[in-house]
Amino acid sequence: MRNRVPVARRRVFSLVAALVVVAGAATGTAQATPVGPVDLGTLPGDDESTVLAVNEVGEMVGLSLAGPAPKRSHPVRWDATGQIMALPTPGGTEGQVRAINGLGVSAGYVLTATTAVPARWDAAGQATLLQLPPGYHNATAWAISDTDVVVGSWLTPDDRYHGFRWDPDGVVTDLGTLPGETWSMADGISADGTIVVGSAVRSAANQAVRWVDGGPITELAPQSVSSGASRINGDGVAAGSFRVTSSGPPVPAKWDRDGVLHPLDWPSPHSVWIYGIGSTGYVVGSGYLNPPRRSALIWDLDGDVAALPDDGLGADAESVNAHGTVAGTFRSQATVWFLDGERRQLGTLPGGTRSQGYRITDNGRVVGTASNAAGKSRAVYWTLG
Repeated sequence: MRNRVPVARRRVFSLVAALVVVAGAATGTAQATPVGPVDLGTLPGDDESTVLAVNEVGEMVGLSLAGPAPKRSHPVRWDATGQIMALPTPGGTEGQVRAINGLGVSAGYVLTATTAVPARWDAAGQATLLQLPPGYHNATAWAISDTDVVVGSWLTPDDRYHGFRWDPDGVVTDLGTLPGETWSMADGISADGTIVVGSAVRSAANQAVRWVDGGPITELAPQSVSSGASRINGDGVAAGSFRVTSSGPPVPAKWDRDGVLHPLDWPSPHSVWIYGIGSTGYVVGSGYLNPPRRSALIWDLDGDVAALPDDGLGADAESVNAHGTVAGTFRSQATVWFLDGERRQLGTLPGGTRSQGYRITDNGRVVGTASNAAGKSRAVYWTLG
């Protein structure tokens, strides 16, 4: 009989209620006024852009876009000062860059006339393409370690999705599937390149899996009805959720570097989603803690959940840094929430009306998008100071 994993019922609280905030008081915890948004621009001839990843140095990668939907996408990199550089797409005219490591090496894929081919761009922007095995196609890279290991997914010759691992020496490995199954996907990797997390099918349901030190695929405990753990930090700690029964609520959880399960607080019977995990273990997401409104959420280092202040209007939390500062969106503007309970909207571009915050670094850079006066979406960043 399968053992049910107990979930601790911890105290749920609002950050607003937990703190006494005196307007205008000098408490020593006030945050510096954010700088930005800084418009990161586009390549010549393009009209929109988006930033998808940032490292702790402040280097960013993303897309420069042009044309009506579906837009043509050109992979680009911005240095820490916001200078844009086109990343080459050998054998194609479009592509995407999805991740950047701490040394400025990035990963994504190039679209050729017939297929997608994974690419790794070095710190100078020079491209290396993965040579696909015969019959393999439509391969996309999603993450890169600080040791330049790239992971992603591809279609096998019989059109089954499998995760793959591409090592710096050019060796590529099909990561396989759970026994008797046909599908897997690699989503994230630890900074040292030893732990890969992703998803695989078992019994027609998605399951959280990982690969350790180049070893075979293993399912993250518990072996539940379904699970997912596609978020991972540099230390190899993964975050996601699992369902004990098909009709029961999801249980948010972390899995440490050894794969040990640590359930997170969730006293609600309603849905919850995990969107990010910080370098020290804070977790953020969204869920129906107090229906019918969906709340932006943070789990502290002890696993206790808190609803981020949203004036009863709802909000989205996307990312969290080492200090527990959360980046997301509130009332159509990029917003940060600090652990002392302060919420700050980060503003928009001149003439624009909307912005979104996607990622935040440990040293206080927030990246996202904002609309300009022409209504075009532009990649931007803010500095919290």
